[in-house]
Amino acid sequence: MRIPAIRVRQWLDEWNSYRFDEASRQRKPLPYFYICSMPASLLRRLSGVRAREATGPRIEDIGIQRGHDTSRSEEIARFVSAGYPWATLNTAQQSRFRELRKPGWLPTAVVGNLVGTTTERRGVTASPSDLVTVEVLDESVVHLVLPEGSEDVGWEPTSGRLVPIEIIDGQHRLFAFPDSQVLNGDFELPVVLFVDLDISWQAYLFWTINITPKRINPSMAYDLYPLLRTVDWLETVEGPMAYRETRAQELTEALWSHPESCWRQRIGMLGRERGKVTQAAFVRSLTLSFVRGWTGSRRTGIGGFFGTERSDQRTDVLPWSRAQQAAYLIELWSGLEGAIRASEEEWAVHLRQVTPRADTPDGHDPAFAGRFAILATDQGVRGFLQVCNDISYTLQHDISFSEWRQPTSAEATNVKEVSIALEELKSHRGISEFIRQLTQDISRFDWRSAVTPGLSEEIENRQSRYRTGSGYKQVRLQLLRHLAGSAGPPISEGAQFVAQSLGYIEV
Repeated sequence: MRIPAIRVRQWLDEWNSYRFDEASRQRKPLPYFYICSMPASLLRRLSGVRAREATGPRIEDIGIQRGHDTSRSEEIARFVSAGYPWATLNTAQQSRFRELRKPGWLPTAVVGNLVGTTTERRGVTASPSDLVTVEVLDESVVHLVLPEGSEDVGWEPTSGRLVPIEIIDGQHRLFAFPDSQVLNGDFELPVVLFVDLDISWQAYLFWTINITPKRINPSMAYDLYPLLRTVDWLETVEGPMAYRETRAQELTEALWSHPESCWRQRIGMLGRERGKVTQAAFVRSLTLSFVRGWTGSRRTGIGGFFGTERSDQRTDVLPWSRAQQAAYLIELWSGLEGAIRASEEEWAVHLRQVTPRADTPDGHDPAFAGRFAILATDQGVRGFLQVCNDISYTLQHDISFSEWRQPTSAEATNVKEVSIALEELKSHRGISEFIRQLTQDISRFDWRSAVTPGLSEEIENRQSRYRTGSGYKQVRLQLLRHLAGSAGPPISEGAQFVAQSLGYIEV
């Protein structure tokens, strides 16, 4: 099957002097791309969107596409059928207001990349018989020659190898067209196709199409391309903090809103609300811990557990969706709250005795959420998150974190998806046991503030180091020392390694 296409030249002479680096996945691209139209179901088949729904090696290729939001594709499918606003109505309203139906045009181009003979994704190359080849007719017009049999419903690449077209932008539109769907009439999509474009340039294209002109929430890009999070041109112009702060805010909102979170309605989302840790404090704490870059600093080597690799590195980051990340944080905090609630440690008993009921949120333990508990302060939140990140990151190869996979992605604020992730997490023996042990060990730490009534002078002096600005560092330092000295393996070894890396414990 042949599809006519127009070759579009876009290359300025001065671009030849720009830096192109194959080692950073930014080799010099071809000076043109193609524009064509293609039946929606055929494009979906060639781009392998369906194949990426399944679990297995293909879903690990996270550098090409973001996770699929099924609700978004279902919304597009309804729009294609009958336009706006009919597609947004419920079933009863659709029956009543059938006169509102309109054409659901999708005039904007899907952007893709034609895989070449040398294209490799995590050691996998395409079969030559699966490639889309180009037959030149004249200077501007070509034929795109499709793989034999690809026009047939159910076609797949040979032996599960790479598909001939990688989708850079528009995969949710393609998901709206199942391969088995029969459309009465014609529905083609305009398509822009680059040729053998390096993966980092694909990330760059997504950014310029979706983020720069429209100022879309950067967390969408954060989930799409790991390469985008810390590549050099973003560090210079936008900075990786644009992604990290957005992700941290989304995770903070999940902690504040999810029904199973012990921080539900207890975070000051609008500023300093009496008795609440502020949203800004949570965002700052997460950007300094879980949402830091994956590789960390040269001095410590301890990165963010939810972070990512740089474009010039080859490391396998944790392939968790945003819903999984939110579930992990919720479960860590819930584990600590439960361990403290059951604790008979002297410090916990003391806080329950001296904290007035009015100074503790309803249903919570004064030892965890009361007025005199450090865990209910900025310093406590940051210390707990930093140490949990430190230990999780350090023990990444000891605990089966990477085995917990989800085939789709969802926002951290999607209550349904986070709830599903929580159930899966609780049934994952290795991770749930790690959380139980870590939070149990942390619950033995003395979380009393220096202003707790009835403290001895010695304890008051000791706890006073957690006050003011230096208290952030001190909570982390003392908590790591506590775990290194009293926790069981492997947490004690992990804490000792982190403390030594930070210079908190002499080797």
